[in-house]
Amino acid sequence: MSSATSDQHRATEHNPLGVRAIDHLEFYVDDVEKWADFHEEKLGLYRRAHGDASTGLEGRRAIVSGQGRVTFLFAEAQGESEKAQQIRAFVDKHGCGVHDIAFRVDDVAHALREAEARGATVIRPLDDQEGFTAGSIAAYGDTIHTFIHRQNTRTFAPSYVDAAGGVEADDIHIMMIDHVVANVERMEEWVRFYDEVFGFEETAHFDINTGRSSLMSKVVGDTDGYIRLPINEPSSSNSQIQEFLDEFNGPGVQHIALLTSNIIRSVNTMRERGVDFLPVPDTYYDTLLDRVGEIHESVESLQSAKILVDRDRVDGYLLQLFTRPVFERPTLFYEIIQRHGNSVGFGEGNFQALFEAIEREQELRGSL
Repeated sequence: MSSATSDQHRATEHNPLGVRAIDHLEFYVDDVEKWADFHEEKLGLYRRAHGDASTGLEGRRAIVSGQGRVTFLFAEAQGESEKAQQIRAFVDKHGCGVHDIAFRVDDVAHALREAEARGATVIRPLDDQEGFTAGSIAAYGDTIHTFIHRQNTRTFAPSYVDAAGGVEADDIHIMMIDHVVANVERMEEWVRFYDEVFGFEETAHFDINTGRSSLMSKVVGDTDGYIRLPINEPSSSNSQIQEFLDEFNGPGVQHIALLTSNIIRSVNTMRERGVDFLPVPDTYYDTLLDRVGEIHESVESLQSAKILVDRDRVDGYLLQLFTRPVFERPTLFYEIIQRHGNSVGFGEGNFQALFEAIEREQELRGSL
């Protein structure tokens, strides 16, 4: 076997579906203008496209917003078609939330065939329109994965009208989706799903216990490290994961981590625009440098912005902060994250402080 053939074989073995990146996240919501405006105003996203019945889009009003390599699609039911009823049923059951983690692939037909052969359930067969090819498989709960390939990369999708382009230079500089976290009832089942169907590897494992609640988490992702999907399950009846499962009425996306190049500026700007973040006690910073070592940022600037720090490698550390839940139910929230050097972690050193902060929020809601 030649070297080129050997490399191709290894790539196919480790990436059997030909997945290249997360293409976009699709949210089903109760008010598309409200939630697109929220994300554009408070998270610094830009309007990229829209569609509805007048543009040929069936059963929905939709807005596409994004910045950098982050693309969010917000969809609200329109009319009485089967598609509209599906969106209404999702929102009635779960509230607003992520319905689709869509992946860009080399060949949609191949991805669907291979996924089905590996045990996935195809729920949207191959659909090819105007050089836009897509198809979907079922994932945890009512979440799906759509595979997408575009011949024309200048448009989002058929029946969408693209917004005029401009310079995306907001003070909230969002670069890409760092990771997407799922809460499920049976973690091992879904770790095995991503292994067997996608060829994703388990890259980390956490078992967290604050003394009041606990959870288990494993991280799966592609070999290139561009796709990271932590999966949590509750290991106590009053954990935040169980609260999510109860409020969301089943498994779903718990939080989305957005990578920024300057977290202090991003967080300060978001806070000025009305974003609520989880509180961090001032005592967290008393021994910060003893715990994480030398960092580029001053402790004073981090304390002022209430940003958490964790060193996960000798040559890498990360900065992070978490919002309070965004929608009416205490379900989905955002993480703002910045990585230095070769950081690949998730803030394991901050888990105690983070989960204690979340538990304080649970106490305020009366769920702990």
